[in-house]
Amino acid sequence: MCFLLETYLLSLVLVSSVYIIEVESNKVIDNKEQTDVLPAFAEPIPNVTVALGREAHVPCVVNNLETYRAAWIRVETKAILTIHQHVITRNYRISLSHSDNRNFILQIKEVKESDRGGYMCQINTVPMMSQVGYLDVLVPPDIIVDESTSDVVTREGTNVTLTCKAKGYPEPNITWRREDDEPIPLILGIGKKLISSSYDGEDLNITRVTRVHMGAYLCIASNGVQPSVSRRMLLHVQFPPVLWVPNQLVGAHIGKEVMLDCHSEAYPVSINFWKKKEGDMILSNEEIEVSLKEKAYKVHMRLTISNLHAEDFGTYICFAKNSLGSTEGSIRLYEIPIPTSISNDASGKFKHINSDFPKHQSLGSAKSSRGFNMEKEPPAIEGTISNSAESWRNKPLLSIIFLWIMNPYIRITF
Repeated sequence: MCFLLETYLLSLVLVSSVYIIEVESNKVIDNKEQTDVLPAFAEPIPNVTVALGREAHVPCVVNNLETYRAAWIRVETKAILTIHQHVITRNYRISLSHSDNRNFILQIKEVKESDRGGYMCQINTVPMMSQVGYLDVLVPPDIIVDESTSDVVTREGTNVTLTCKAKGYPEPNITWRREDDEPIPLILGIGKKLISSSYDGEDLNITRVTRVHMGAYLCIASNGVQPSVSRRMLLHVQFPPVLWVPNQLVGAHIGKEVMLDCHSEAYPVSINFWKKKEGDMILSNEEIEVSLKEKAYKVHMRLTISNLHAEDFGTYICFAKNSLGSTEGSIRLYEIPIPTSISNDASGKFKHINSDFPKHQSLGSAKSSRGFNMEKEPPAIEGTISNSAESWRNKPLLSIIFLWIMNPYIRITF
């Protein structure tokens, strides 16, 4: 009886040993199969560039993930953002898009500058597998008002520097130009001048500023990220008035219209007016118009007199005055006499010889005399020459020579 019991127990132990060996063998086989199908990244994680305020998408693609898990981790802070299909971070701007247990796309809304950096996609294998992608955040330019120049007022002949500071990523470039697109005259050194429509650099240095530099300047900051920004700065150059009179002597007929012009330049803006010498300031009325055309620091003064009278002739003075000084220019208006015409019967006042020709035509040809309105036809040429020669018979020799020079065809008889 005891023998049978021992035999049974021995058989049970053998069977158990065989089972254990088979189980262990299966485990080894399973582990070998699992090693053959480890997950792998299908492609590198790309570096992503996005503008400030936009949405960023950072993809991670894994093949043969099976029972393993993928996670997103912020490199700089070591913070876990997502594990498999779950978002761990409390940042409301971060979400995860996943599909087919293969694509895991990290989404960041309303991107900030602080989001710039590395992002790691990690798989929990032994050893751990990972890839890193970099998120670059572009920032459009912005002008730093506190560090930039505002409007400038200066005297003519001084040196001026206009400064414009801007921030952004990449670092912005600064370009200067005039609002009216006029060129910017600059002095770069001794004997070196630059006249350009634009200038690059944070500081615009103007040496010995003049009135031609006056106006609005635009500081434009750009770095390839839209939109570019600009700042407007006004440069005021102060100088006393100067005058230019195109015509200082003007003539006109009584009853006609005449215009007197005077040009002035000044800043601050000058007070401009007309006066007649030793008279009061001239104001517009029915026959006189005073007009001003202003452009920047230039003023065109015009005095128009529509119906000239004798008392209107004389000297007129144009004045320009501001806080820095005053100046004046004079124009003399004089009378031009009206020309008189000769009446048709004026020829009747001339004395005649032989009642045929006017005296002042006695030495001329018959052709030139026909221009007068006479009742009789002029005598024949030979008769005229003969009569003229007869009348000169008793004249001095010099007179006879003069007569012959004037008409070589004369027949002179003595």
